[in-house]
Amino acid sequence: MRLSFRAKVNLVLGAGLALLFAIGAGSYSTIDRLMVETRSESAVQDSFILLERIVSNLKSSESFQRKYLITSTAEDLQEYLHSREMVLSALGAFRNNPAKSEQTSSVTSLIESVQSRMDLLDEAVRVRQTSGLGAARPIVDSEFNRRLRDEIDGLVDRLKAEEGGVLQAARQETKRSAKAAERLLISGGILSLVFFLWAIYIVNRYEGNRKRAAAELSRSEAMSRAVTEGMAEGVITSTTEGYIVWVNEAAEKLFGYTRAELEGAFAGVLLPERFRPTLPHVLSALVARPPHFREFGREAIGRRKDGSEFPSIISFGDVNTGEQRFFSAIIRDDTERKRISKELRSSERQLRELTNNVPALIAYIDSAQCFRLHNKACEELLGLSHERIHDQALSDVFGPVLYAGIKTHVDEVLAGFPVRFEQLLVTQGGDRRDFDLNFYPRFGDGKLEHEVIGFFAMGSDITEFKRVDRMKTEFVSTVSHELRTPLTSIRGSLGLIAGGVAGQMPGPASKLIDVAMNNCERLIRLINDILDSEKIESGKIHFDLLVHDVKDVVQLAISANEGFAEQHNVKLRLKAPREPLRATVDADRLIQVITNLLSNAIKFSPPDGAVEIHLAKTDHVVRVEVRDSGPGIPEVFRKRIFQKFSQADSSDTRKKGGTGLGLNISRAIIELMGGTIGFASERGMGSVFHFELPLWREPEAVHSTSKLTSIRPNVLVCEPDPDISRLVGKMLHKAGFDVDAVHSGSLAQHRLETGHYEALLLGLDKDGPDRQALIAALRENPLTRKLPMLPLAAQLAQGQLKINGLSLAIDRWMEFSGSDNPLVTDLWRTMDGLYAQRPRILRVEAAVDSQRIATAVSQGFATFEFAATLDEARYCLRSREFDLVLLDVSLGDTSGWDLMPDIRGMNPRPAVVVLSPHELSPRQTSLVSAVLIKDQTSDALLLATLQRVLGSQSSYPDPLTNSHALSA
Repeated sequence: MRLSFRAKVNLVLGAGLALLFAIGAGSYSTIDRLMVETRSESAVQDSFILLERIVSNLKSSESFQRKYLITSTAEDLQEYLHSREMVLSALGAFRNNPAKSEQTSSVTSLIESVQSRMDLLDEAVRVRQTSGLGAARPIVDSEFNRRLRDEIDGLVDRLKAEEGGVLQAARQETKRSAKAAERLLISGGILSLVFFLWAIYIVNRYEGNRKRAAAELSRSEAMSRAVTEGMAEGVITSTTEGYIVWVNEAAEKLFGYTRAELEGAFAGVLLPERFRPTLPHVLSALVARPPHFREFGREAIGRRKDGSEFPSIISFGDVNTGEQRFFSAIIRDDTERKRISKELRSSERQLRELTNNVPALIAYIDSAQCFRLHNKACEELLGLSHERIHDQALSDVFGPVLYAGIKTHVDEVLAGFPVRFEQLLVTQGGDRRDFDLNFYPRFGDGKLEHEVIGFFAMGSDITEFKRVDRMKTEFVSTVSHELRTPLTSIRGSLGLIAGGVAGQMPGPASKLIDVAMNNCERLIRLINDILDSEKIESGKIHFDLLVHDVKDVVQLAISANEGFAEQHNVKLRLKAPREPLRATVDADRLIQVITNLLSNAIKFSPPDGAVEIHLAKTDHVVRVEVRDSGPGIPEVFRKRIFQKFSQADSSDTRKKGGTGLGLNISRAIIELMGGTIGFASERGMGSVFHFELPLWREPEAVHSTSKLTSIRPNVLVCEPDPDISRLVGKMLHKAGFDVDAVHSGSLAQHRLETGHYEALLLGLDKDGPDRQALIAALRENPLTRKLPMLPLAAQLAQGQLKINGLSLAIDRWMEFSGSDNPLVTDLWRTMDGLYAQRPRILRVEAAVDSQRIATAVSQGFATFEFAATLDEARYCLRSREFDLVLLDVSLGDTSGWDLMPDIRGMNPRPAVVVLSPHELSPRQTSLVSAVLIKDQTSDALLLATLQRVLGSQSSYPDPLTNSHALSA
């Protein structure tokens, strides 16, 4: 069947159109596949770039982290943080790459591993900041860190391999699509030209994408190179045969070569000649290791161009580019670390040798009372090995008996106070040795600067010193007593002869007798001074302390020294106010002090001169001054003027005579009476010796409407500074305490032995013998052994009062209430801790004598407080809790029964025991726990009744064995 032209044309046109359509459809399909494949290839390239960025930035982060760990500078930390952000940025871009829309297990593992690696780097930085390089190094060198690094390298290589396969497949598909497009273009004629132009456009676009990817890769490579160049450590890359292909700038500086000299050279040039033969073996071992290995911290010796050698730390790794493998080494100069380590070891060795050769006990004990440092002397004394002492508890090393003897001193030093005491120790050989032990607290740093973290202990063997001191004391005592008896007889005999008992003596003989009498008097004064000094040192000197008018005592001393002043042609003048100047003193001892001062002033005053005695007072002290117009005290002598046997060395001074003990004895007497002594002198203008004693004041009257002394805890304050003592007294009085104040240890001991106190605030010189002697004496006395003692570390300056570490203005201290004031809080806490196991009894009774008797009964049984009126009793009941109220129903004009409504309204309600002068009605008896008739109540009955009511009779001593007398 023949087709018409039109049909043919139509057929041809249709075929052409069909061909055109087919060519267009095929061309479009082919071109579309080319674009998809191009995008896929571009995404794969992006993945390669991102992987390289992750690896490069991760290495940079590790390098900067290591650099920071070593230097710990803020600049290195910023570089590390910046590099870390770049890692996280590259990781985020890799996670969001379109080619990774379907996350494979390798991608997920890589992201997790990189995150873990960054966390580990951050952890090492945090540990370095808080605990130092030594604590951070184990993290860096840990197996986990190396495993993460190897895992990341393996995952990167695996992803590169996967991406490479994808990229290869995409390229093959692109080739097939290009051939199909070529056939279509050849068969399509002019349409093919259009499609060809379209293909050119697509290819150009593809090429643009490729170039951009290449540029990004080039920038990443440049960044990696810049990071490597910026590293402080030297980086060297070599072939597996050991030929250097690249070095960074730090390596050039480290070895002294230029890059041109190193690139292409054999790596053995960087080693000393003696090590070069071993390099091929090292390279062979590295070649045998699996790909992507890492090795850190190998020590080696490097050699510079000038021939000098240096210690180094080398980290190895390998780099694979296609079929070629390279080794990369990061080299760090270890000279400074080695030097510091050597110096530390040398310093430690010297310190150990020094402490071990010191003939004294040296140790450091931490707050947990464990030995952290000790010297050889400790081991030799205790007979224990180093392991038996180091890191062992103090109680285990010393044993329970010896530890119990020093525990109070350990507690005191751990409370922040230096301690000095003597202790008898038994050596391994059984020798008994006396040691002078000193404990010094060690405070922490930073936030722990106010906390005691341990203490240093030092002990000196004073056995021989004490033996010699005893011999000296015995010798002085024997000589003094043996001399004083014959000298007294000699003086008496010479006095009788001078008085004419043996008849009138010739003139020359009379002069000789006068010389003998004067020298005899001088020897007796010397012996008396030596005996007084011995008594003061041994603590056996006795004081009869009474209230005296100091002006009367001074006038007696002046009268006794007027004859001596006339012998030197010196006048004595007294200037004193008319009002009495009372102080608590031993009059005889005070006259002895004034006589010493007057004697010195008279001897050093010029003829026809005058010695002035001035008396004055302030609001708290009496001041006595003795002024002379002599030559003054030499500058070099002033620092030791109050020491024993001290005299100025000039010939004029020596001619005046004297024992050199007077001022030393005077200072001891004044200080033991709670005062202070001093002097002022100007060369050629005379001297002024002065002493001050606490001013005695009349006790304040107590009104019945106020809280009486008998119901307030009585506290003794021992503080040498009168101003501080007065301020602390006011503060404690406001907080509910009655306060007695003394200014020396001897007075404190006297008060505690003759009076009743609830606590002692001890503010004497914590390192002085006065404080140590007082504490030892109180702890040995059964009456004061359990007395609460609180340290009072106080300073007063410029309106600021600093008490136990807290410094405030004086008015602010005075504003503190009892609950706010830390000193008051500590005082109550200490007293409550001591008496926490004792019942607390409030005795309401007007008879003060009976109160004192009850206090004696309460020893070892209960803590008593007293009230003389109903108002005082109600105040006590509101202020504190009581276990029992011992109520006297006869309170003068009032009745004790009026207190019962207050007691019944309390929760918890104390028990009530009534003391009545007569029998009570059954109704009254039912209101209380027990009733005692005064005239029929014995000591034992009262004590037994109190114990029975409190329900603890078995916990306390049998009242029949109590030796105290009680009169109800």
